Amino acid sequence: MRWSDWTGGRRAVVAAGAALAAVVGVAGSLYLADGEGNGYHGCRGADANYDAAYPDYPAQDAQDWVSFGDHVTVFHIREGSERQARGERSAEIVVDKVLHSRDHAKKLPDRFRAELWQVPCAPWIKAGHTYLGLMVFDSVRDEPPSWRPVHSGGVLPYDHESIGSGEIAGKEGEMPYEDLSPFGLSKQMHGEHALTLQSLLMKTEPHSEAAKHPDLSPGERYERVREAQEAGRDD
Repeated sequence: MRWSDWTGGRRAVVAAGAALAAVVGVAGSLYLADGEGNGYHGCRGADANYDAAYPDYPAQDAQDWVSFGDHVTVFHIREGSERQARGERSAEIVVDKVLHSRDHAKKLPDRFRAELWQVPCAPWIKAGHTYLGLMVFDSVRDEPPSWRPVHSGGVLPYDHESIGSGEIAGKEGEMPYEDLSPFGLSKQMHGEHALTLQSLLMKTEPHSEAAKHPDLSPGERYERVREAQEAGRDD
C-alpha cells in the first residue's frame, strides 16, 4: 500500500516553539482534510481538522532526538489497555528496549500509561504494532509532567524490525522511500534496524546549549538552543 507523506508538512523549521506548534498543526489539518488517497481509513474526504498537542520543540533529526528527548526506545501498546475518557485516549506503553538515554535523564519505567493522540478516523498509534519512539518526561497543556512518546516526528513504525514498516496514524504498510521527508530520521533510517539508529544516536552530539541545561524541560532547552543559534553561539 502506498503511503502519502505522513509527516504532513512538518518540514519547516520555525524560529519559536509556539510557532512550530502552530505551523505543524495547521499543515497537518490541511493534509488530513484531503481524505482521498492519503492512506487514512474511513475519512472519505470529510473535514479532518483536529487539535493535537504537538510538542513545542522539533523532533525531526538525530540531533533533535538527543537534545530534546530523554530516552529513545522500542515500544508497543499493551493489548486491551486502551481507554477513552473525557475525549482523551490513553494506553499502557510497554518499553521493549532502551536504545539511547540522555545524560541526567529521569529513569524510564518499564511501562507507563500515556495519552495517545487521536488523528481523524484512526488512532495515532495502536496495539498490535511495534514502534521506535522518543520518550520525554514533560507536561502538555499545563498538566502535571508525565512520561509520553513525542508526537509528530518522534515516533517511527518498526514492525518486523524494519524502520518505516508498520502502522502509524491510520496508515499501514511500507512507507515508499520517495514519499518521506528529506529532513527527518524517517528517510535517513528507512528500512534499517534499530541498532543502526542506536549507532547514529551514540555518535550524535546534542546542541551545546541543550547539554548545558539538562534540568530544563524539552521546550525550554529548545528555546535556549534557538536563542543561541540566533546569536551565533550554538551549532
